[in-house]
Amino acid sequence: MIQKLNIKVIFSISILSAALFFYSCKKAKDIGENNTPPPIFKKSTVSLESFTLEKKNNTQLMNDILFEVKDNQITANLSKFLFSVVPSFSSDASKVTLNGKEQVSGNGLIDLRADTVFSFFAENGKRYEYTLKINWNDSLPLIAMNTEGNVSVNSKESYVKANITIDGKGVFSNYSGATQIKGRGNSTWALPKKPYRLKLDSKASLFGLAEEKDWVLLANYLDETHQLNNIAFYTAQKLGIPYTNHFIPVELMINGKNLGLYLFTEQVELDKNRVNVGDDGVLLELDSYYDEDWKFKSDKYQLPVNVKDPKLSNADQLAAIKSKFQQMENLVAASDFPNNNYLDYIDAASIANFLIVFMLTDNEEINHPKSVFINKPANGKFVLGPTWDFDWAYGYEGTQKHFSHYQSFFWTGTKAKAGTRFFSRFLQDPAIVSLIKQKWTTFTTSNNLNDFVNDWMFLLEGARNRDYSLWKRGNVNYQMDISALNNWIINRISYLTTYINGL
Repeated sequence: MIQKLNIKVIFSISILSAALFFYSCKKAKDIGENNTPPPIFKKSTVSLESFTLEKKNNTQLMNDILFEVKDNQITANLSKFLFSVVPSFSSDASKVTLNGKEQVSGNGLIDLRADTVFSFFAENGKRYEYTLKINWNDSLPLIAMNTEGNVSVNSKESYVKANITIDGKGVFSNYSGATQIKGRGNSTWALPKKPYRLKLDSKASLFGLAEEKDWVLLANYLDETHQLNNIAFYTAQKLGIPYTNHFIPVELMINGKNLGLYLFTEQVELDKNRVNVGDDGVLLELDSYYDEDWKFKSDKYQLPVNVKDPKLSNADQLAAIKSKFQQMENLVAASDFPNNNYLDYIDAASIANFLIVFMLTDNEEINHPKSVFINKPANGKFVLGPTWDFDWAYGYEGTQKHFSHYQSFFWTGTKAKAGTRFFSRFLQDPAIVSLIKQKWTTFTTSNNLNDFVNDWMFLLEGARNRDYSLWKRGNVNYQMDISALNNWIINRISYLTTYINGL
């Protein structure tokens, strides 16, 4: 009986297994024939968890900046110094674009001044738009000084003790310490808005610059745009002129009085963090004011050579400097110039770079030289630079009006002075002319000065308008002064391109 039951059970299980096998094969066949995989549901929503400017991707930041994300708007309060940044964002979007161009978090510089719309795409292709809204803060760093006894700073000769504080406005480091302050400049000291020189009690790195004691505050009273020195320094930097000054816009208060917009920069001097030509190097200034303690007139061109640094102690030291300068000048003036070895004594690249800066800015003070620096390591060549003082450039010379003309540079005929005769001599050397042509082409094709000017207009506009309310320099509408500068630059570059190509 049991044997018959087992046979029936085994038979039933076999039939059931066969049925299941047949069903599974049929199902697999059906799926294969229909080629229809199980449905996958794609997300139709996007979440934007955060939008940030991270210090690691934006070296100009003091700290990370977190934006507010609300109602499809990304909002932040930012200094105008931060208009060009690399944003980071956290989102589950499959793709992110900015004004139609794909954007990757933490990668890609963007201009926050433009109308900026980010598109975040869900997996199913649905787009969610977020508009970037920036509340711009136009404050510049504030330098405030209080003199000992609240005395006025009314001398270029004597320092006054003071306390100094710098409010970096979240863009630069704050600073406080003791300093001395006095006036500076030649003709600029006679103007209503005064320039100043600072000597800190201790070396410090201000605005991220190499630490030193000596600093300068340029008033730029003659400069309606507050950009003329900036353009010259920027050009010199791009050309690779060593020891070129940095330029930091600040607002200044002394003894509680607001003095307006200033340019903070380094003092031109010999030092390892300034003009670094070694302990036995020299810094000369060709300047017709001829007002340094140690100075000489060169033999061939009667150049007014002032020994700026180091401070000499005897006439023998001056004679040694003059002897080396005279060796170089004699070769420049020689009848076999340029087919002599004059370039063993003065650096060719520095001649080309220096002349480009002065030609571009139409700084005609090179003709009767003022503020023309030349440095020399102890055992090296003379090197033109660093560049300095462009208040009277940009068509101002002879007219007292910037942008009045753009087709001039070296003086001719009876107007030709010592600087004209010396510096124009280099344009008779095909090697120097070739360098100028090459460097001019590279500079003008790689840099857009009008973009530079417009960027700085955005940064300076608020402070410039506050400065205008104090000093009434330029037009009420800052844009008018900037337009005049931009038009002059366009015309000047066009004129110089023809002039240089014709050399």
